[in-house]
Amino acid sequence: MSRTARQDHPCVGCGSCGSNRLEAPSDSALSGWRLGVAAAAVFVLPLVLAAVGAMALGPGRGGQLGGALVGLAVGLAGGIGIGKLVSRSAKEGA
Repeated sequence: MSRTARQDHPCVGCGSCGSNRLEAPSDSALSGWRLGVAAAAVFVLPLVLAAVGAMALGPGRGGQLGGALVGLAVGLAGGIGIGKLVSRSAKEGA
């Protein structure tokens, strides 16, 4: 496309033609401390609970593996629940 052709088109990013793909974040998007809490809940909590579960069920290979898997599952379920709770409170504007 030539330079003159671009200048002839009065595109100001109105969004009607789709040429401006950048959009402002929605009001329900997580940001600030809510984003930090959701990220920690979903990523860090399962890892911590997997380590705690592995240590809690003893030094045997089966015990460590079972404890880590149980801790990971509990951490994932808890992290998803906390993430949904934080996301819902952000959508409500609390």
